[in-house]
Amino acid sequence: MARRSFALLAVLLLTVLSSLALLSGCAGYQFAGKEKGIFGDPSSTLRMVEVENPTMYPWLPHRLRSLMRDEVHKRNLARWVDTSPSDYSMRIIISEFRLRSHTRDASDTTLLYSATLGFEAIVYSGTTNSVVWRSGKEYLSRTYDSKNAEEAGTDAASLLVQRVADRMRHSF
Repeated sequence: MARRSFALLAVLLLTVLSSLALLSGCAGYQFAGKEKGIFGDPSSTLRMVEVENPTMYPWLPHRLRSLMRDEVHKRNLARWVDTSPSDYSMRIIISEFRLRSHTRDASDTTLLYSATLGFEAIVYSGTTNSVVWRSGKEYLSRTYDSKNAEEAGTDAASLLVQRVADRMRHSF
């Protein structure tokens, strides 16, 4: 009987110690929502200066601007403003955007689109106009079962904006 209780106590102690060892390995990490973003304080102001659009899709700059505004707001990275002055300004440079149709039905309606989007987001200081942060060129290519090319392009743009906004939160 004493051996059983000693073995049970040893297993319990080993479990507690291994749990503490695992948790100590997480020191310094925190939930993404608690990480400090590139703008520092969430009350910092941010505005979009320009979305450079070398494509034939006139709806794309407006869509990227509104998607970025929504992501910044949703993640509480900064306070979005539409006019100057602001603590930070952002410029998005689209390097690539392609929409291709792949599969058609009997009435020649497109059922599958592939969308490829690439852009870079650059954040400038509102006071010195110097570059504070660059996303680097980010690319995304996906296939969508959509009957609307703009919808497929918007879905790709949304995913890429989310990826860039994720990187705005990481400080390492």
